[in-house]
Amino acid sequence: MLGTLDKRQSVEITQFERKALLRKYCREHFDKKTVFPPKSRFVVSEKYKLLYCQVFKTGSTTTLTILHNLEHGEERSTKEMRDKLDTLPFKRLNDYTNKEVRNILETYTKLLITRNPLERLASAWRHKFVDVPLRFWFRKEYHSMLETISLNTSIPKPHINTSNKKDIGNETYPIVPFLAFIKAVGTNRTDWQNPHWEQISDLCAPCQIAYDFIAHTETLAEDFPLFFKTARITGKDNLLPDVRQRKSEKLFSDFYRPVSIEDLRRVKEKFKKDYDMFGYSFNDDIKGMF
Repeated sequence: MLGTLDKRQSVEITQFERKALLRKYCREHFDKKTVFPPKSRFVVSEKYKLLYCQVFKTGSTTTLTILHNLEHGEERSTKEMRDKLDTLPFKRLNDYTNKEVRNILETYTKLLITRNPLERLASAWRHKFVDVPLRFWFRKEYHSMLETISLNTSIPKPHINTSNKKDIGNETYPIVPFLAFIKAVGTNRTDWQNPHWEQISDLCAPCQIAYDFIAHTETLAEDFPLFFKTARITGKDNLLPDVRQRKSEKLFSDFYRPVSIEDLRRVKEKFKKDYDMFGYSFNDDIKGMF
């Protein structure tokens, strides 16, 4: 019992520190000219008065499943939830009038989930360019990322199968190597941008919305019970996410070892706000890589 209490207190202290760090950053750095992101990014639960900023590759599928089950009083799997979206879609902030939006922002419990930038990028590349071969749209759409590497460059590959290709008519689009992807992400080219690897600081207006709870993908299973308590959700512990085994540090290093420190620093600068706002450390990330 004592151990459980200590763990709960630790999660509460961490939550306090995350929100305090974000508030401090916003006081010191927020530009009032910042444009508010599309309202369609924000999911609304009227039943529990919740607002969630959906960010890909942060555990968003798990979170959407939980919110959908809460809203409709069900215990569906992710697949079952997706099958129901045609008849029971999520409500989004853009479904409301400006007056209603202001009321939601002022009175609803607002949830933001963040993730270590380098882990999120590795997850996005693996999922969109490797793990799901049928999603060849990403390979075709971002084929030009190959411009970032020389055709004569020897590209060390992570321990993952990247050999399969997808034919579209008479064209073949190979997997964009991780090195090319990271080099492309570190640039400012708009045609290489995508919400799956866009900065969370740009997607969720963290200095314009007073978030009541900041979860981290890395601690999602520990954070969600406290989020339920914060949002006054009771009797729904059966919907809480399971603790999942995280990818090993070796796998993380395998992905990034082919990337030069100069390319990594460009990514760091690109995601500087995410690092600074949400308490991640670039120096800790690259320890042991070089």
